[in-house]
Amino acid sequence: MTDSAPVATEASRAPKGGVLGALFWPLRVLKRLYAWVVGWADTRYGLPALVVLSFTEASFFPLPPDPLLIALCLGKQKRALWYAGACTVASVLGGILGWYIGQALFGSVVDMIEAVGWGAKWFGTPESAATLTAQEVAALPRAADVVFYPDGFFYVVQQKFEQNALLAYFSAALSPIPYKVFTIAGGVFNVSLPMLIAGSIAGRGLRFFALGGLIRVFGDKVKPIIEKYFEWITIGLVVLLVLFFVVLRYVA
Repeated sequence: MTDSAPVATEASRAPKGGVLGALFWPLRVLKRLYAWVVGWADTRYGLPALVVLSFTEASFFPLPPDPLLIALCLGKQKRALWYAGACTVASVLGGILGWYIGQALFGSVVDMIEAVGWGAKWFGTPESAATLTAQEVAALPRAADVVFYPDGFFYVVQQKFEQNALLAYFSAALSPIPYKVFTIAGGVFNVSLPMLIAGSIAGRGLRFFALGGLIRVFGDKVKPIIEKYFEWITIGLVVLLVLFFVVLRYVA
């Protein structure tokens, strides 16, 4: 393969006509994008794209590298573990960048977060502190003139750091929790950088090598199933991700 043209994939089992067909149209477009990404596996662009996405996702970019990792591994199964290793290293390095962003550039990060409308989600809202005493409000974590209220990511992360920083980093690196919140918050709260590196290597390594290893072993059997039911699998993963964040919100 000499370019990134779409490659042949299994025919989809998603509906194509009627109302359901119209609703599934964006997912069919996504599947064409998937086929295009798989086509990168034998080109010189696949690995650099994976490295850049993994690095930036750990510090500021919103999209995770997993879909690209899966597509590249499926496109070239013998290199699956190599892709997983590159993804892990780039992600850990991106996490280190996120830590330094929290340490030295948090004021600028605040402006960016507010500009994209994530302020309430990341920093919380004053209304969530309505039941706190004046002393408890004064004790809320803060940085760069920003108060982190109980319904925001940063407050939850700070509590996790106080309980067990290594486990917090490991959990964020392994799970769908926004990893970049933990890497940036680690710098903001001056949490140990070596602990971030250790937790990230363990969590990201387990996550990406598990994906790469499974595809390396079962790719021939899994690839046709993924391609036939790509749209349904995508919907299922989105539902699971939403449920995960709902549970996280009420358990944390």
